[in-house]
Amino acid sequence: MMDLSPNKTGVQRKGSYDVERQGASDYGVSERLLKTSSSKSKGAKKGKLIELVFIVAFQLASSISMSLVNKAAVGYLPYPIILLVFQTLGTVVILEVGKLMKTLHYEGFKWEKGGKKFLGVSIAVAIPMVFNMLALKYVSVATTVVFRQVSTALVAVGEFVIFKKKFKVLVILSILIGIFGSLVYGFTATDFQLLGYIYSFLYAVSMAINALYVKSIFDQLPAMSPWEKTYYQNLESTPFLILMALPVESFGGCLSDMRDLPFNGWLVIGASCFAGFAISVAGILSRTALSPTSFQILGNMSKPMTVVLSFFIFGAESSLKALVGLSMVLVAGIIYSYASRKR
Repeated sequence: MMDLSPNKTGVQRKGSYDVERQGASDYGVSERLLKTSSSKSKGAKKGKLIELVFIVAFQLASSISMSLVNKAAVGYLPYPIILLVFQTLGTVVILEVGKLMKTLHYEGFKWEKGGKKFLGVSIAVAIPMVFNMLALKYVSVATTVVFRQVSTALVAVGEFVIFKKKFKVLVILSILIGIFGSLVYGFTATDFQLLGYIYSFLYAVSMAINALYVKSIFDQLPAMSPWEKTYYQNLESTPFLILMALPVESFGGCLSDMRDLPFNGWLVIGASCFAGFAISVAGILSRTALSPTSFQILGNMSKPMTVVLSFFIFGAESSLKALVGLSMVLVAGIIYSYASRKR
């Protein structure tokens, strides 16, 4: 049995010293391991935050540029659905070129892996794009922003009915302000055209369905990369868009008009294809990282800047009442974003 009592000189025996030294050594190792683990945890959280900030900034920039470029594109080439076909095909081409150059990595098309799941997603994504482009042919960017606020209200109703989600009083108030502002704008805006407003309303409804449905599918595909989701979404959207374009637009007429496009027109059409690629990737990343409501909030955040830039580029709304209604819609979006944030 080891004697741990002090000796006559007051110094601990060797056995006791070794035990204490070993204990101190073990404690030091444990402390270092805890510090390393804590450091890794903090690093992971910081990395996740940086990634989320990038996704939000990328989505905002893509959303603003897409709205403005699409408005300019339909001005040069008044075939909204065919323009969307060019954008989806352009996205697939950019992805395939990136894959050939080995800068992007994703598997090819497989029906069982992603094709079946993305069939509904592609339709849900394509329909609001079509109605938005058709609306931009007749109304201003600001009008589509107003109807986008309507889609936020519809998403909130959908979450209440389907998911039994409860909302704060401030959220409900912001939705009511947004609806009232939309009505004020709708009855006084100088760009009023019945067909354009019908398309804008259908855009709002389809966007709400899109937000609720697509997120549920993405949650079922956690192992699929953003590039792969972008590939499936655009590849499967293209045939559907072509089918929608055939009864209402002329591919022959579009190609004929393209021959007469000025250089600036070609630049805008090319920019719309790259913007389509950017918004596809940004949308995939945002839908994967955020909830449907958060995705709608992010969409609202880009609208004030979109409206301001559209006024400078395409001309300002001249009706004072319409500007008041538009301001109410934008303020409602800000209040909604503030009230819906996680505490």
